[in-house]
Amino acid sequence: MRRLSFALSAALLSTLVVTAPAHAETTIIRLDGLAEATSTKVMSINDSGLAVGSSIVGGVTRAVKFDAGRVTELVGPDGASVSLTAVNNHGAAVGNSSVRGISDNAIRFNPDGSYVVLGIPSGSTFTTAVGIDDNGITYGVAHGSGHSIPVSWRPNGVLTAMKLPAGATDGTVVSASPNGYGAGFVSGPGLNKVAVRWNPDRSVTVLPRLAEGAWSRATAVNRNGDVVGSADLAGGGEPYALRWNADGSMNMYGQLDEPTGVNDHGIAVGYGWADGQWRPFRWTRDDLKLDLGLLAPAPSIEKLAINNDGVIVGSVWGKAYKWIVS
Repeated sequence: MRRLSFALSAALLSTLVVTAPAHAETTIIRLDGLAEATSTKVMSINDSGLAVGSSIVGGVTRAVKFDAGRVTELVGPDGASVSLTAVNNHGAAVGNSSVRGISDNAIRFNPDGSYVVLGIPSGSTFTTAVGIDDNGITYGVAHGSGHSIPVSWRPNGVLTAMKLPAGATDGTVVSASPNGYGAGFVSGPGLNKVAVRWNPDRSVTVLPRLAEGAWSRATAVNRNGDVVGSADLAGGGEPYALRWNADGSMNMYGQLDEPTGVNDHGIAVGYGWADGQWRPFRWTRDDLKLDLGLLAPAPSIEKLAINNDGVIVGSVWGKAYKWIVS
């Protein structure tokens, strides 16, 4: 492992960068979608191995779950396109539904397959759901007139706006942990986009930037409060991938890397640019970067997620995969 030195804020207690990526020994499994699907995505996996996502069949997006090698459709409102974004450890899943191109509404599926279309706050035109914790609280974003606010829905459907730090007028939550942490970013007049962590006690923590005024964003959080994301370093160049640790320290991955998931052991997954293509990667707690491998070249990789057993799922160019690292 080699160390890079930057003139960074004193808030950055330690910054580590890994050496060149190593190739991991992995088993790659294609997750088949619904019959006649032209595209399938997998977006989230829980600790029992249940994963959720969507298949496109006949131009309509259908919510699906992948469980023990079987794919099953979760049926939403009549005529609606439905996609799932997250699943908790009890099997409840959340996502988004729309009818004939009308704006999205957040939707929650209960473990028995029943569903609830979640409410929209006054002044917003549509909502998106991104996470659900093990208490059944759904996390998402309410959008309207160029304005977005992070929100949560209790299991009984009661909607609450999540706290914004001083100076912020807009916010986006991107991910939630099983015990109620949230991760995302906020902005406002004179406040460039900055990564934040919402805490289970409903407070919000602004995460350190790499340089004064440079943008940052968070993409995932675990139950310990460790957050992954990316940040710009003033002066140009590609942004860096980061892990903000709950103890206040920070680990820096590489440029052109994008972590999209992190488990409770601090192992992150995502994608990066290598060998002239996008490739899926895993970063250990000690920052060893492992190439997970591909069955075919990937013009794009949308997202990877990881559970606490280290099982990884992800969407690669309209196909769903699972990686098991030996």
